[in-house]
Parts: sequence; structure tokens; C-alpha cells
Amino acid sequence: MMKLKLSVAALAALATSNLATAMEHDDFNKALNKLNAEIPAAVMEHKADIAKGQTIAQSRCVACHGEGMLKVMKLYPSLDGQKGAYLVKQLVEFKTGKRVNPIMQAQAMGLTDADIKDVSLYYSQQALKPLN
Repeated sequence: MMKLKLSVAALAALATSNLATAMEHDDFNKALNKLNAEIPAAVMEHKADIAKGQTIAQSRCVACHGEGMLKVMKLYPSLDGQKGAYLVKQLVEFKTGKRVNPIMQAQAMGLTDADIKDVSLYYSQQALKPLN
């Protein structure tokens, strides 16, 4: 059996990383609770993964919400810098039909509860784009 040796600094970084992830999860859920919205338990339980969110954003969302399209279609909002809890709420409402928009309903139906939280976290961590 191979033993893994980690320096004190590496152990501290790992502990800090795990603590930050737990705090982000807790903060995200506190923000979701403040919305007084019907958020599925699976969304609340899922610990969002920003890397998975980036993959979803770059493969699905960018077609309409990417910088190129935003210059052409002023009605489509930029998602960069939006509050994560707000994005979760909107996607859940599109998925459940509480909010009606055929394009977004179709997109949201293709997302799992985990996907919704992942992509929402990703966009919440992006810099706001200037309104031009």
C-alpha cells in the first residue's frame, strides 16, 4: 500500500478548500431559502460544481446568452454576474412551467437539478458585463 505524504501547508490548503466549499454550499442554500420559492430538495442537497457549470454554460447557454448573441438579440439577458439563487429560481420555474417561455422551458427541461445549481453557480462567479 502506498502512503501519501502531505506537507502541513498542503493539508491546510485542503482543509481550507473543503471549508470554503461547505461555506459556499451553505451560503448558496441560505440565499435560496430567502427567495421563498419552491426549490426541489435535490437542488438544495446538491453541492454545486463550478467546473460542471462551466461545461453546461459553454455547451448549452452560450448560444443565446453568449457575448456574440447578446449584441444581436438585446432581449436575451447576460447571465454573467447574476445572483446564483436567482438563476436557480428562474430555471426551476421554467422547468416546472411556473414561468412560461417556450425556448427557456425546453432548455430547462434538459437540465437535471444538479445541472441547474452547477450552471447557476458558474454564472454567479463571472464578472458583470457592461451594458452597451
